Amino acid sequence: PGDGSRSRDEMRALDALGVDSDADFAAIKAAHRRLVKDTHPDANPGDAEAAKRFKQVQAAYDVLKKAEERRLALGETSG
Repeated sequence: PGDGSRSRDEMRALDALGVDSDADFAAIKAAHRRLVKDTHPDANPGDAEAAKRFKQVQAAYDVLKKAEERRLALGETSG
């Protein structure tokens, strides 16, 4: 899936955030914010699954944020 411009790690991260493979960074950021609100440990005290999902969402966003920063540093545009 995708146009070949994303790595496997990026594709897994997009899947974890529930966004399409051709999503721009604004859509990625919006999905991240929504999921963080839903899964944050403070909003779900004692829920181990929510805490695990929160960590997955954070890790996925970190992968995609670093990839976006690399693209911007190289002068490429996303989307």
